[in-house]
Amino acid sequence: MDSKREYQKAVDYLCGMIKDGRLVTGSRLPAERTVSEELSISRNSTREALRMLENMGIIESRRGSGNYIAENTSKTISGIVEMMLLLKRTTREEVSSFRKNMEKAVCRTIIENGSLCRWKEKISDALERFQTAESVAEQSEADGEFHSLLIRATENQFWISMLEPVTEVYSKWIDEVLFSAGDELKLQLQTAHTAIADAIEKGDYQACDNAIDRHYNLLLPAINKGEMNYEIQTGDF
Repeated sequence: MDSKREYQKAVDYLCGMIKDGRLVTGSRLPAERTVSEELSISRNSTREALRMLENMGIIESRRGSGNYIAENTSKTISGIVEMMLLLKRTTREEVSSFRKNMEKAVCRTIIENGSLCRWKEKISDALERFQTAESVAEQSEADGEFHSLLIRATENQFWISMLEPVTEVYSKWIDEVLFSAGDELKLQLQTAHTAIADAIEKGDYQACDNAIDRHYNLLLPAINKGEMNYEIQTGDF
């Protein structure tokens, strides 16, 4: 049996253990030698399979302890997004546009599911923390928490797994904006957050879309250019 077939045999074996429930999030994988002996393959082939699964973010290696099913697969997705940006395979504008449109879908899903009631208190707390924050770091954290809570309020694990890594990348740009922003922009962002939450509570799809558009229009010029060389927008939500 050639090395490639042995390597694939080890991958299939471990994925099969995940599929049938023998391995779950946080589980310790069988030792390299155990897998090699079970499949009658070389240790090198088993090691290659483990390395590939680690690069995919499916498993994580802990020095002196072994290999485990990864508990945070979002790192892999956020890493892919950041690598695409470095390689110029995408842009901040494209990532921001994707996030804006997905946030509209997120809010619609919350309305349709009627799940706001289970998340309203946490969302309100994040809004209050943004308003009362005494430092930019606290504001940035509250902003990220607000948008993350909206994603989690969909109660859709696939959406959460796919969108939170994008939010993680996007939040770094928000840090840049807030550290350079004036009080007027921060106030308008606060108003935008409140408008989004109110529209969800009222079940008003159009108001929700409008509030999200307004929110991103405040931020996108600075995010795309990486600098605060734009005029603050005015007007009511």
